[in-house]
Amino acid sequence: MSSMVSLVGGDRRLATREAIMNSALELFVDRGYDAVRVEDIARAAGVARATFYNHFSERDEVLGALFERLLAVNLLPTGEEGPDASGDEVPPLEKIGQVAAGAARRMLSRQRLARLLYSLPVRHESLLKPDAPTTPAVFRTIHRLLEAAAARGELRTDVPLDLMCIHVHTALEAGMRGWAEGRTDDAVGRVKTLVELAVHGVVAQDHR
Repeated sequence: MSSMVSLVGGDRRLATREAIMNSALELFVDRGYDAVRVEDIARAAGVARATFYNHFSERDEVLGALFERLLAVNLLPTGEEGPDASGDEVPPLEKIGQVAAGAARRMLSRQRLARLLYSLPVRHESLLKPDAPTTPAVFRTIHRLLEAAAARGELRTDVPLDLMCIHVHTALEAGMRGWAEGRTDDAVGRVKTLVELAVHGVVAQDHR
């Protein structure tokens, strides 16, 4: 009996979803995103086309799920869950660069997936909302660090906090895209530099 057949209920559904995602990743890497159809993914995963649509509404939704996998919560080491979790005295604004660099470092451990996702002109804004259940922990952490900095009076008051978060997230993305597109070999360094530049752009005048 195959492992798929032996699974029941939620376990079978999860296994099917993972099979679709894994097959899609392989096809996207081998053929390029635009050359892969839903039928191709379903065939490679060993499921019917209708089964694919039971899990994903379109190919872009698969990319969103792969992005969630890349920045999964369980990739965050202890001490990066929030601004005070590590027990250190690093100011919130300084720690944002460390958190972003750490996220880049962990993404590089899944290099094929990271290079694919950051080489495509596709963004998943729903993942960047700090209160959304699908938002990766690194983005929630950055949001909390910015909140902590704001509480200390270190941020500009004329820029909404959510816009500051988008500004920092975009810098992290730009660093990873630069690496994926071959403009730098140092993804971690590029991410840290761009995020620090973004952070300094929202610092209050008397804290610069």
